[in-house]
Amino acid sequence: MPALSRLTALATALFVFGITASAHAIPAFARRYQTSCQTCHLAFPRLTPFGEAFRRNGFRFPGGGDATAEKQEPIALGNDAMKEQWPKAVWPGELPGILPLSLVVDGKASYGPMPEGHMTVLGSSAKVDSMGMPIASAAANNGKASLDTMGGHVGMRAGGSIGEIASVFASVDVGGHEPISVERGWLNLTPLGATALHVRMGRFEPTLHGVSIHRGIYGHQLRLTTTSVGNNPAMLEPNKTGIELSGVAIGRIGWALGAVDNAIPDQEGAVNQRLLRKDFYGRAEYKLGGMRLDGLDAQAGSAAWRERSILVGASAYSGKASIEGAHFDDFLRAGADVHVIFDDILLDVVAAREHHDQPTLAAGQAQDVDLLFGELTWVTSAFAFPSLRAEASRNTHDNKVDTAWLGTALASFVVRPNILLRLQGEIGKDATTTTDFRSASFSFATAF
Repeated sequence: MPALSRLTALATALFVFGITASAHAIPAFARRYQTSCQTCHLAFPRLTPFGEAFRRNGFRFPGGGDATAEKQEPIALGNDAMKEQWPKAVWPGELPGILPLSLVVDGKASYGPMPEGHMTVLGSSAKVDSMGMPIASAAANNGKASLDTMGGHVGMRAGGSIGEIASVFASVDVGGHEPISVERGWLNLTPLGATALHVRMGRFEPTLHGVSIHRGIYGHQLRLTTTSVGNNPAMLEPNKTGIELSGVAIGRIGWALGAVDNAIPDQEGAVNQRLLRKDFYGRAEYKLGGMRLDGLDAQAGSAAWRERSILVGASAYSGKASIEGAHFDDFLRAGADVHVIFDDILLDVVAAREHHDQPTLAAGQAQDVDLLFGELTWVTSAFAFPSLRAEASRNTHDNKVDTAWLGTALASFVVRPNILLRLQGEIGKDATTTTDFRSASFSFATAF
């Protein structure tokens, strides 16, 4: 076999048998509107300003644009005459013209002592590393390539609008950490218009910081939202079950309020606490310049990702968790974030502080955690862009301070609208280690 053919076969094998990462684009939307993925994505699942407006409109084109943009005629469930007969008749609805399903295949081959992608544990007496893995396990992986569960994961995504006021989204993963798991799934209602009020019910990621693993191009989780403290198992990612109200006011003010289940197990002695106490959160944000959050009065630009805008936000999260059945830990997270787009430069910065009353088995010992996130992307062309990310944490407990940080360099290549390649390298430091190399990886994502 010629050398070129062998290289082609090897590349194909990597595509088919990679370890999965987190790609959550929905090509069903491209089929529905018969448009490129780049209409809404810089590189899926990272959204452009128009893609963000599409999301905030309940998966509809802003300003009622679906009437002219949608290429698949929906199937009517009844007719307009039924509206006049309501409540003696059921209000009519509609179904998508074709089933709005998409498949996502993505994978990663990595090398290094500590490939990222697991949660971070801070201030715990358990013998784990900064990713929540047993120390012995991390040491055993020192200097080895990571190809676990190779080829054993496919994601199925479904999403779209149903009639005038409803939309749905669902994400089911086969393989990975569990044989089958419902990653996310919700029903969204917009009874007062496309953006004024959204009522989301189901399993979802709380709207807090303006950044998300579900709308980012990196191949690992955010420490910002996957850090647990002490023996408290609570994390914001990957999802929580509950209800969220959100909306956009005067085109530039966004808000969200939610109530979700907490980390108290359903067991005797704790079930009543779970029923009586939920976790609560809220967020407010304002966008200056660029496209409005609702997408109205948008002006066509030279490239979909370009604008000049600043979005600032603030959030708070009040939670409660069971500490291995011994006692409860009340905690409060407060954060602020800034998101800047200046033509081809994209910058995201988030800072948050979390206070825990007693997150370990040692009752009465409070802990404070400071979290910092920064990400800079330079869009050098429509298909290639480098990124730098920095994540840091500082945990104050037992009269001492532990600090940790992770730096990541990423080069992304959109070789086709639905095929993304990534080259990624990481260095970092944990509380008990010096700065060292963590991992280097090649990953891909493709959706159809």
